[in-house]
Amino acid sequence: MEQRLFDDFKKPESKAWQNQIIKELKGKPIEELNWKIAGVEGKPFYTEEDLPSSLPQLQIPNHQAEALGVRNWVNYQVIAVETEKEANEMALLALNSGATGIFFHLKAIPNFDLLLKDLLLNYCHIGLEIENGAQSLTSSFEAYIHSKGIDENEVRGFIRSNEPPFLSKLPNFRFFLSEEKNENANLGLAVLLAKTIDIVDAKTNTTEEVQAWFKQLQFNLNVGESYFLEIARHRALRILVAQLANSYGFDLALNDIQISSSSGQWNEPTKDEYNYLLRATTEAMTAIIGGTDAVIVQPFHHLFPKNPAQGERIARNISTILKDESYLDKTLDPSAGSYYIESLTAQLVEKTWAILQQIEEKGGLKNLSENDINALAL
Repeated sequence: MEQRLFDDFKKPESKAWQNQIIKELKGKPIEELNWKIAGVEGKPFYTEEDLPSSLPQLQIPNHQAEALGVRNWVNYQVIAVETEKEANEMALLALNSGATGIFFHLKAIPNFDLLLKDLLLNYCHIGLEIENGAQSLTSSFEAYIHSKGIDENEVRGFIRSNEPPFLSKLPNFRFFLSEEKNENANLGLAVLLAKTIDIVDAKTNTTEEVQAWFKQLQFNLNVGESYFLEIARHRALRILVAQLANSYGFDLALNDIQISSSSGQWNEPTKDEYNYLLRATTEAMTAIIGGTDAVIVQPFHHLFPKNPAQGERIARNISTILKDESYLDKTLDPSAGSYYIESLTAQLVEKTWAILQQIEEKGGLKNLSENDINALAL
């Protein structure tokens, strides 16, 4: 028989909490306890009354839950490619030591036979970054996949470039679309969605083409230091992408929305090197709890200039520890139902969508200066 342990306790109403706080403040206005950070407003307490009328389902169980856990995310190891042979050795070491994806930073189109030697691409994800020549790089990668007889449906990852977006012939190889740094959380998400609209409108003529683009974009968030806000931002982005797809006339499945999360790159001096490690761990944790599909922790080369492998190992192990020791892969959506986080998520969705509508009413990002965009957050 199911026992409800808390049924014997009276559930306090919001008004009761408010009266108690006013009493404790001894005459000070309760409004002084309200706060605002990154354009998001918060209250001193939250109750069930603050929950949205309906709570969205933001995660679905991993189809390989028994082997990979209920929740699974890609643990990317960042590798700057100097030579294909050296980068290949680093990639194999990383994949045998906890990484599940490799993010190659490239200066030129590589010899993929050397770079990807012995990498089982149906068991790991591949990210490629290059400043120029992204389409040629992707074509070369596609040719390598076909030459090796690899099932193109099993190749997963992304291409990152400053060049105009394009679609790969590999259905699960996406174009990396990252948010721009912005001090206002609502505005940052709105600009990312506006960039998505600009891409989709410029590249498509049919609903089928729109769907193809949504399914081949990798939305990336640069994770900040505000713990609960970052959890809510990740949750809000998934809702907003689905909402944007719906505005184009179709429903986008949850597992077709891919979100990656990048930790900060810190180079300022500090007397406590472990401060960086704690920050990176906290940022990765917020992204995972928020439902990210991939974590990209930058290597700590500046902390270990004489031992770069150590900096790479620590960056790689952050995600592993959060999975194997903190068990974040055991719960589908650990923040679901939280009065505070659900309320923040709903607020971000509402305010971001309102800003996005203002951007589109003015003809999109192309018609707005940086000052015009920043003014929308006021």
